[in-house]
Amino acid sequence: MTEKLYDQDAYAVEFDAKVISCEAYQEKKESGYHVILDRTLFFPEEGGQSPDKGTIDGIEVTDVQIKKDVITHSLKEPLAVGETVHGIIDWTHRFNNMQQHSGEHIFSGIVHSRFGYDNVGFHLSDNIVTMDFNGVLTADEVREVETAVNEVIVKNLPVEITYPSKEELKTLDYRSKIEIEGQVRIVTILPEGGLLEVFARFYGSFGKNPAFVFVPVVFVKNE
Repeated sequence: MTEKLYDQDAYAVEFDAKVISCEAYQEKKESGYHVILDRTLFFPEEGGQSPDKGTIDGIEVTDVQIKKDVITHSLKEPLAVGETVHGIIDWTHRFNNMQQHSGEHIFSGIVHSRFGYDNVGFHLSDNIVTMDFNGVLTADEVREVETAVNEVIVKNLPVEITYPSKEELKTLDYRSKIEIEGQVRIVTILPEGGLLEVFARFYGSFGKNPAFVFVPVVFVKNE
């Protein structure tokens, strides 16, 4: 199991870690080395979000994946097993993902509270964010929600992060598209007048309080 440093501080950009394993791989036209560290700040591709970018000991990290709580980094050059290495996160890319993903959850929370629709799909790439709902929103309704989202953003509302027990979780009305095994992380945004949104997350997309810089851009497609 890899220690997830991004859960502890989403704003950290540098870290040191020990190399647990380094294995060469060949996949189609791509080759390199899969590196597992004892701890990492690199957020993997997960939950519809693209992975972090950056370097480890000056070597570019081309991909980051997670399986059974073990995070694997793809590099073009090998690292020595047992050595301590230094990683640096591409902060511009990380913060953009934080903004977009957090903005998506605010948008989805308002859609749910006003129209009763659930978010059933989400994708965050380097160029576009898409959301799927189990109901149809008109163009006017989308603009209404977008305005409401930006009103929440400019208020710079506090974000509450908690780790409820299984018993406590049974008493909470939270939204999640999947059944979550293990510890559930609840992130709550509390605007004036009550609860805007409660949703389960595995990782620190919100961090300390970055809401004041969110500027959601909405693309609409009804099928």
